[in-house]
Amino acid sequence: MGLPWGCGIPSLTGHARGLLTSLVTLFLLRLGSAQLRVVGPDYPLTATMGQDVVLRCYLSPRQDARSLEVRWIRDNISETVHHYRNGQDLYGEQMGAYAGRTELVRDGLSAGSLDLRITRLRPSDDGRYICIVKDADAYDKATVDLEMSATGTDPHLSLGGYEARGVWVLCRSAGWYPLPQLLWRDARGQHLPSVSQTHSQDQEGLFEIEGAVIVTGSVEGPLSCVVRSSRLQQERDSSLHISAPFFHNAQPWMVALALVLVLLAVSIGLGVYLFRKQEKKAAELAWRKCLLPQNTGKCALGCPLRCFSCP
Repeated sequence: MGLPWGCGIPSLTGHARGLLTSLVTLFLLRLGSAQLRVVGPDYPLTATMGQDVVLRCYLSPRQDARSLEVRWIRDNISETVHHYRNGQDLYGEQMGAYAGRTELVRDGLSAGSLDLRITRLRPSDDGRYICIVKDADAYDKATVDLEMSATGTDPHLSLGGYEARGVWVLCRSAGWYPLPQLLWRDARGQHLPSVSQTHSQDQEGLFEIEGAVIVTGSVEGPLSCVVRSSRLQQERDSSLHISAPFFHNAQPWMVALALVLVLLAVSIGLGVYLFRKQEKKAAELAWRKCLLPQNTGKCALGCPLRCFSCP
């Protein structure tokens, strides 16, 4: 005889049901703890040279991270910036450039924050960082982009020589990061083309930029040199007004030709003067020979015809 409907499997006792529920809960908790998820900002962080910055990184969902292993590295070279494990900071693998400048912010570890503070920022700190988190069964990472910036000095303007019927104007500015733009503007705000532009980088990684432009008499009003940082959306500028007399002298070949002609005229005049003076001196010597006592009654050799003492 078959069993009644619903009686084929003995019903579970309350104790057995509780045990099964506990096992399922423990399994889910274990599964959840093995699934670390690390989250970083979805926008780049901006910072200025010399200041401090905190790179943000956290666990999601939030959980205590004090027992986890946290390592921050540079993306482009895969070297360690900061290493934390078992509640301690480990410096054996740290890059020398970051020695004494990094700190894992401990206050937020219990809430899942894995923030890294970097002090006394340098241009070389610019770039992408990776926050790596590990425990015994899981691993995850997130990236953080740090954009460094530094505003340089006001542009310094100076005059160079003459060229192509114009005047060379030089502009120089230093202390920028990243490499800025250098632009020339006339009084109406119109851009003028540079004839040359160079840049260099100092030991700290800061840029110096230098540009030149040829200004002709057609440029009216003050000339401006603008140095602009596209990252900071900032610019510095200086202006210079070139007076008209500079452009009158902006034809060096004419000046050189005039100088040569003047020198040539002076040389010719001096040569004629010296020649006539020498000729006059020779005539005086010949005259004196004619008047010598021993020449009385006869003409001396080379005596001019006008020597009245000759017979």
